[in-house]
Amino acid sequence: MSEVEKSDVVVVGARLAGCALAAPLARAGRKVVVLDRMSFPSDQLSTHVLFSNGVAELASLGALPRILALDPTKVHRVALHAGDVCMVEPMRPFDGIDYGVCVPRDMQDVCLVEAAREQGAEIRERSTFESPLWRNGRVSGVRYRDGDGEEHEIEASLVVGADGRRSSVAAAVGAFAPYRRSRNGRGLVFRYMDDPSADPADRDTYIQWRDGTSFAYAFPCTPAGRLLVLFMGHRDEVSDARRDPEGHWRRKVAEHPALARRLAGVDESSYSKVRSTASTPAFFRASSGPGWALAGDAGHFKDPVTGQGMRDSLWMGRTLAERVMPALDDPAAVDRVTREWEAARDRHCLPAYHLANIDTRVETSSPVLREVLRHGGVRSEPDLADLFCRGREPSEVLTLPRVLRALGSAFARADVPRREVAARSIAEAKRDILIRREARRDEFRPARPIPGSDHPGAEFPDPPAPAPRAAEAPAPEPEAVRA
Repeated sequence: MSEVEKSDVVVVGARLAGCALAAPLARAGRKVVVLDRMSFPSDQLSTHVLFSNGVAELASLGALPRILALDPTKVHRVALHAGDVCMVEPMRPFDGIDYGVCVPRDMQDVCLVEAAREQGAEIRERSTFESPLWRNGRVSGVRYRDGDGEEHEIEASLVVGADGRRSSVAAAVGAFAPYRRSRNGRGLVFRYMDDPSADPADRDTYIQWRDGTSFAYAFPCTPAGRLLVLFMGHRDEVSDARRDPEGHWRRKVAEHPALARRLAGVDESSYSKVRSTASTPAFFRASSGPGWALAGDAGHFKDPVTGQGMRDSLWMGRTLAERVMPALDDPAAVDRVTREWEAARDRHCLPAYHLANIDTRVETSSPVLREVLRHGGVRSEPDLADLFCRGREPSEVLTLPRVLRALGSAFARADVPRREVAARSIAEAKRDILIRREARRDEFRPARPIPGSDHPGAEFPDPPAPAPRAAEAPAPEPEAVRA
């Protein structure tokens, strides 16, 4: 084994959260080593949509110029269709950015890695995390194996796992089992194609259709002129998509007549293969401890139905860097600020977690939501679009007066059974009251499930097998500390 290397921070995982964490620390003059077992470019199963808030995070990281050089379609509007009603609105600007982009991960993640390297981060590809180093009960670094199989050690003030849902770092520090989890109701089935529409409005809009219990999406993506189409039906439909990809695809398009019109004339020879997943349980893990932290999907994952995962991973990396930057020379301060950051992360992400959990329920659109859309209509300013762009909390968008007006309109409509409206509205009101109470309690690691949001029965994979834990290094002598 080579001589022990020293770094301020070691990050395991060089994608969204890892690069967003490494770039500002390196920019500030800190030594940051990022390990990733893959080499780039490499693909990642992801529908990779970013709204304006996510693009602003790319700009903060320093990766946006590279992303724009890929010629992505800049999308300025969001549309939501539920039956016969719809909402079409612009995205709220963040730091002057008023558009979204949708870049496949094999293209996007290279841009992030290159941007982090440009700012001074040492990103080591084909480098596999083996185990943490320990000193007096605190993580003090990592042991890893390079692409040639050689083992190395790095000592660091902080080790961050940004290595995804099956985080080896989480397993190694005893945090793999989530303290809160929610089963997904929907699966994902998607593919790419040449966009058959030349209409500028179509190419400027992310669209969601809700027909029956099924969701469909159209995302103009990268390079310009390509389209990502996604279906989110019941998770059990994924097995059908894997048995008969083309037959399943045709059946799903037929379930969404407006999408079928959007795809009229599509060149089927431009189709990519159908991709799918049925396992997207949402969770929170304990994400801070002595000498370690978890960022991105390693610490928190929400159902992808609302398209918030990539943005939140970028946000987590950036905000963790901001918290730890002034504390890295003081281990006790590092442990305090990572715990404070974890609490702030939960405070920020819980509303979006609940919103996604609600949407992953496989049921027809709420009569109240349909009336909210009906009264919202087409606006020239962001309003309901803030549910996607995170300009405001869901409770600030779907205010009590607004919901009560929509409820009255739903009761007045002859085509909706009043008993159904009453039953669903009562259940939704109970759920929303509990969500608001949870926010007011502001507990650290809030673990109590909320009926109507957290879904029981979430299956979770076994943790990756950890490498044998090395003996702890002895505490340094006082003279060495003073030196």
